[in-house]
Amino acid sequence: MKLIFILLPVFAAIFSCNAADTDWRQAARDYLKEQDFAPIEIRPGARSASDLAKVRWAWMQRMLLPVFEKNLAQWPQQAEAARSFVKQALMAKAGHPDVDPQRLWEVMAAEGTALAKAKVEEPLLLWLAAWVVWESHEGYTDAWDFLSRANRHKTLKDYPSVIAAHIEAQYNEIRRSSNSETIAKSNAERAKRMLKSAMDPKVFAPEEDELFYDEVEFVFSSTNVKERPEELRKLCAAPHLSPWLREMFNGKLQNSTGWSYRGTGYANTVKDDGWKKFAEHQVIARGHFKKAWELRPDRPQAATLMIDVVKCGNGEQGETTRRWFDRAVAAQFDHYNAYYALLWALRPRWGGSIDQMKAFYCACALTGKHEQGVVVAMRRILEYLEDDVDDIRLTLSQEPLKQVVLGSNRELAESKEVYRTWQHDWRLADYGVLAWMAGDYETAYDTFQKVPVPFPRQTRRRLNLLANEAEVRAQSALYTFGFNTEWDAAEEAYTLGRANDALQGYQDIAARFQSEPPGLLLERIAACKFEKDLATGKWVKMWAFPDLAEWHHLSGFWTGLKTGTLVNNGHGARAFLLHNGRTGTNFEFTGEYEVKDLPEGDQGLSIILGYHGGEQTEDWIACSQWTSSGKGVVASMLRKMYQTAAPHVTPPVNGRTWKFHILCREGLVTYRLNHCDIVVNHRVTDKDGDTFDMPENSVIGFFHHFFHEKSHTHIRRLMIRRLDPPDEKDEAEAAVASLDDVRNGFAAHCRRVTADLNATALVEAEQLAEDRQRANKTDEAAKITAFAALLKSDVPVKAADMPVTGAGEDALATLLRGYHASLESRLVMARSEWKEKAFKLRDPAATAEITNFIRTELETRQSNEIEEPLAAANTLKWQKQAGEWTRTTDLLVGSGDSTLRYDFNRAPPFQIEFEVTVLDGMRARLVMGNVKFANEAFKTTFGLYPQPKGAALFTYERNKPYQITIKAAKDKTELFVDGVKVCDGPKIEGVVDVLQFRGGDDWSKGKSEFRKIRIAPLP
Repeated sequence: MKLIFILLPVFAAIFSCNAADTDWRQAARDYLKEQDFAPIEIRPGARSASDLAKVRWAWMQRMLLPVFEKNLAQWPQQAEAARSFVKQALMAKAGHPDVDPQRLWEVMAAEGTALAKAKVEEPLLLWLAAWVVWESHEGYTDAWDFLSRANRHKTLKDYPSVIAAHIEAQYNEIRRSSNSETIAKSNAERAKRMLKSAMDPKVFAPEEDELFYDEVEFVFSSTNVKERPEELRKLCAAPHLSPWLREMFNGKLQNSTGWSYRGTGYANTVKDDGWKKFAEHQVIARGHFKKAWELRPDRPQAATLMIDVVKCGNGEQGETTRRWFDRAVAAQFDHYNAYYALLWALRPRWGGSIDQMKAFYCACALTGKHEQGVVVAMRRILEYLEDDVDDIRLTLSQEPLKQVVLGSNRELAESKEVYRTWQHDWRLADYGVLAWMAGDYETAYDTFQKVPVPFPRQTRRRLNLLANEAEVRAQSALYTFGFNTEWDAAEEAYTLGRANDALQGYQDIAARFQSEPPGLLLERIAACKFEKDLATGKWVKMWAFPDLAEWHHLSGFWTGLKTGTLVNNGHGARAFLLHNGRTGTNFEFTGEYEVKDLPEGDQGLSIILGYHGGEQTEDWIACSQWTSSGKGVVASMLRKMYQTAAPHVTPPVNGRTWKFHILCREGLVTYRLNHCDIVVNHRVTDKDGDTFDMPENSVIGFFHHFFHEKSHTHIRRLMIRRLDPPDEKDEAEAAVASLDDVRNGFAAHCRRVTADLNATALVEAEQLAEDRQRANKTDEAAKITAFAALLKSDVPVKAADMPVTGAGEDALATLLRGYHASLESRLVMARSEWKEKAFKLRDPAATAEITNFIRTELETRQSNEIEEPLAAANTLKWQKQAGEWTRTTDLLVGSGDSTLRYDFNRAPPFQIEFEVTVLDGMRARLVMGNVKFANEAFKTTFGLYPQPKGAALFTYERNKPYQITIKAAKDKTELFVDGVKVCDGPKIEGVVDVLQFRGGDDWSKGKSEFRKIRIAPLP
């Protein structure tokens, strides 16, 4: 048996070679003939994208390098390295064929990063450094930093605003998971910047009109047609446009206007008037495009746009999409937009068919061209086939497509064309993945032996999260070594929830495997063992040992320690990891995470719940913590990576350690962070009201949208237990018919929520006491145990009965602060619910009594008393977030990059008074949600920010006390210094969870004193 397994890889290699030698080209030609699909003719003399790349490079030399050389004089020591890097990066950006083949993405990324971190503050260099870092390894942290520095640099204005538009485009590429509003604002800014260059006749010379079009055409989007029509019409009429360019721009304007009337929905969603206006504008666009093509038939753009017009039924009699495609590629054989436009026309939704899409792939492959436009088109055809067929793996396993896809992609991976050489690793990985998808497991396995773990990021980005690297590699190995029958049987048993049968099957395979078993096999064994333990209802510990057998890697860099701690090793990018065991819909999950080696700020983490999916989609919700502008650290619920309607809550902070506690009952989530409620019995819905459903086979995990490249996030003390399903009996409350019903119901409700909170907090307190005991913090552990004893009832623990925290007892303080905030929040919700019920009472005889009860028992009123935050009674409300602080009942002193938080929970109107003395630096601040009292300029001034246009600033002196009064009205904020009004500021939005006092920041690590802090209702 051992000999057989030794020989199998050799057989696999022989099989791969035989498959490689088959004539896939003849198979492709035969299929084209069968489908009556003409080959793509590459005519002698047809241009390629490299021709326009040379024009672009000449433009860069004329418009960009002189400004760069002028700026470079400030850094003579780095000048030679900077000049070399910028030239190489610009040529790569342009797609120039003469780029240095030895300086790959990773080489350029290292060069650009070194220059940026050497403080070569030159905007062109910083933009290019951000671009190559992102292209090389999706280095979010560095890319965002370099872009931000480039975007705000004062010499950016010396470049044509084309560069500012490219910077905005790069922002969008990095933030692609942001909400649609953010993306829309970014797109608007990009269009604004590009239009500025487009209207300047000095930016593009007349002979550069094709490059002009290539850079500017995106501004003619349907959104811009609606939002800035006058600017677009002005551009179309600009006197410096060439005749060809004028026709192209006018055609784009008309075509986009037509699409704005039609919309992008299915045909049955378009109204008659929309169809009419769509046709009218496309006919006008057709005239402009045909005129442009007649002017310059050697250019592909007009013919490409005619494909869309004809596809939509608005071409002239006898015109076909294929005719215009042939005209486009006759001008430039690798014009990607032409391939993309024809692909859309060949999709079933536009009257095409799956067979035609397959034929188009064969035609593209037969060109033998490895230029970017053709290669990207081939990939896009496979992506759209995946969208349009039930099972892409079945489709790819059928001949001749299987033969053509594997043959052409093998050649692609072996291509010596300069940019293909740069892409060799991920082209090879792509080839292996395609072989796996097509069921050629031997070829896939053989290929993966040449591809390091993990796959290159380009390949990982193309894989659906459910078709991840571990699964692809494992299945290829198992099927190659003949375990397909046993594996499929074990997988079926596991899918059906028969953990014992599945475990036996997996273990049998592992025992017979002659080499190291695939990681996925070990994961399945660990998952079965976990699920058996979870079924007992007892607490189950979740370990992350070095083999990570309990965990399923999706992306990023994760390791396990001998202690069982899970660690994310930040790489300046996002990362996902799932636990293997299925948790069901009723469970309680606790643990903690700590961020280490983070240079500055807060990073955060998202805890995945309910991860599940099918072949082409996945879904999950997440309990997330991150940093929000104005609020500092916040926590809320996400749907996948998008924000939901769940509230954003500022949890207590205890350094960089976060303790989480999650209870899930039939999809209702209670999420607590650092002992504070974030949401209670919350059901996540998206903006359209779609409710998230958590199936029994879902799993949990961790992710974050980026982990700083120097950070290490330690996730530990993970425990989970299965909860009983909620009682199915009818829990409808008795009808509320009288004031006594309200009184009794409200009292019972308060007892229930208090008992529920106490039970939850008891779990946390007992775990925390054990932690403190292990850390030899015996006094603190004893106090926590004493507090835990008070939680064993349904009575709220009063502040006066809580243990008194001593110096260094931050864990206890966080526990007490979280309990107090959660109790207040739950009782506020109870009062609100019963206030609504009381209002519905219809008892005229008891109107006065009902009103009095509502006012005295159910309304949450803001205190009219003056609050003195430095008083001893408010000690529990203070919490250090960063820096050095000294606090007494008379004085607050902050030093360095320092933040101290005070629990506030007020909405305007209110008034804050304090005395401030800036001893050193210039960054004393008070942050009140979206508004801050601060010094944001480079001089010693006080003001309100965001600063309204024309708002005054107050110039202060160091070592001199100033009396500050901030009046937060409902419509604005006012600043007074020493009793004299300085300025008005923006209004404070909503409830301010915490006030943030700052003694200094990272830019100016100063020292500031605050005295006589008073909070009062606004007079």
